[in-house]
Formats: sequence, C-alpha cells, structure tokens
Amino acid sequence: MAYPGDLMRIEVKAAGELSLEEGLQLETLSAEAFPPGSTDLMWSTGELHVLVWEGHEIASHVEILERTVSVGSRPMRLGGIGGVATRSSWRKRGLAEAAMRAAQAYLRDTLKVEFALLVCGVALIPYYERLGWKRVEVPMWIEQPAGRVKFKGPIMILPVCRQDWPEGEIDLKGKPW
Repeated sequence: MAYPGDLMRIEVKAAGELSLEEGLQLETLSAEAFPPGSTDLMWSTGELHVLVWEGHEIASHVEILERTVSVGSRPMRLGGIGGVATRSSWRKRGLAEAAMRAAQAYLRDTLKVEFALLVCGVALIPYYERLGWKRVEVPMWIEQPAGRVKFKGPIMILPVCRQDWPEGEIDLKGKPW
C-alpha cells in the first residue's frame, strides 16, 4: 500500500544489508512471482538487490550478481540479472522497468561488466528487447546437483561496457540466475 505523500524510491542493497523485514518481503514477492514447483532447476541467489519501494512495501525487485564465465574459450565478467518480479497489485506501472534500468546503470557505472545476461520465458523476450536486451541462440552450460547440464530456455544479453558479443558456447561456471 502506498502512503499519502510517499514517492517511489529505488535503492541497491547488498544481500547482507537487507533487514529482516526486507528479507521477508522479498520471500513473499518471490513466492508470488515464482511459485514453488514452477521449475526444477537450482538457482544462484543475487549478491545485490534493486528494491523499488512504494511507501513501506517493496513493490518490485531485481537481483544482480557478478561472475566470470566462459564464452567460447574467452573468460568474461558478466552481470547476472535474475529474480525480476513485481507484486501483482503494482504491475503495469513501470516499476520493473525502473528496477531494470537501475540495475543496468549499476552494472555499467559500478561493476563495469562487459555484458549482462538473463534468462526468461519466451513470452518475456519482447519486453526485454524493448529494454535493449538481445537474444543469443547458443548452447549455455550450467551447474546443477547432478552435474553440468545444457540450459533449456531463452538467453538474453545486454551490452554494458562492450558491444561485440563473442561467438561460442556459454559456460556459466555455476548455477543460473
């Protein structure tokens, strides 16, 4: 619920800086956006959280993590984007876009990564394309409890501090985000 006089605010916080209340709100938001059993994959958790506040409620959220992966035979520092979610009562108001733009600025200005990478459902590809993301159709390898497996689903990249995406398979060298 928004409170009279409150404006949307956006902040980036390290996972260890989240208060107990913020953590509980993020758990609720995540369960709403990604219901238990909606995937059988094990996911990485974000190191940073972009929080979009409406009053005292986290209305939208994006996770950021940084990892060195391999593209072809080349190591590359990527910014991972995951956990993109908006509470159902706040959807269609541009809050996720505001969170994504804040995350992109953080990746560019603070982390200075070459590219960002996210995975999404097919229906969300046009949304992310409007934000400047490009689909790459190459194999991507991820780590799961059973070992290294090929990711099944759309992969999108965003040029951050570099424009020329290299050729070759992607090895995330860990769980997806």
